Amino acid sequence: MFDEMDPYVVLLLFTLTILIVSLAGAYIPQLKKMDMRKMHLMVALSAGIFLGILFFMLLPDTFEESPDAMDAIPWIVGGFLVVLLVDVILKRMHMNACPCEECDDKEHGHVLTSFSAFVGLAIHAAVDGLILSIALSAGDEIGLIALVGISLHKFVELFALSSTFMLTDIKKRSVFIYLMLFALITPIAAFLSMPIIDAVESVDVFIPLAIATGTFMYVGIYALLPEAFHERRDVLIAFALVVIGIIAIATISLMLGGDTHAH
Repeated sequence: MFDEMDPYVVLLLFTLTILIVSLAGAYIPQLKKMDMRKMHLMVALSAGIFLGILFFMLLPDTFEESPDAMDAIPWIVGGFLVVLLVDVILKRMHMNACPCEECDDKEHGHVLTSFSAFVGLAIHAAVDGLILSIALSAGDEIGLIALVGISLHKFVELFALSSTFMLTDIKKRSVFIYLMLFALITPIAAFLSMPIIDAVESVDVFIPLAIATGTFMYVGIYALLPEAFHERRDVLIAFALVVIGIIAIATISLMLGGDTHAH
């Protein structure tokens, strides 16, 4: 299908598709003014979708690509701990810069949650760019499979980030800039990775994929889930939305036959 096209032109088409899907995910939560209760429920749905992608797509793909399942675990844990360390540093810096009682209020917590999620997903987004380049180098069919999987990730990630930023008092213009910068990470990483991949004969994809899985695990479990159950009166509804998100991704994974990433 793309045999006669320049690889960089194909990559440009793929990254533009990912960018459009990403911006759509960022825009949807902004369509309608919602109160805190509805925004937390939206985060609950996002958390469920994140967990679904983690358990039904990323973890199986990581272990499948790994020479041995145990080889991937240290890299997954490493990805998780890197984002956790960044989160701890951000919180420590914030507390040192603002040693007041207000730092313990909900608004401050929402801001920190949003930025820790941003950092974790930024690492994941960069790895997705690398994986897209690797997949395209392996063939058009594999590249298309990677495009579907990564586009799904980007939509969910931007949807979740946009939802969490709505819980803060950050100006919409600033939020738009953050989301736009995030949406550009994967395309930029893909173009930066392509020359490197072309220069080597083979690339072992399981290490970056395992690291990305660890960062995704952190954001889903540590950042989104606690925020999803923030409203005590809605814990059962939030749980139901988490389950719905997981089931939705499980269904999509089964429909795609489990091939949602670069194989």
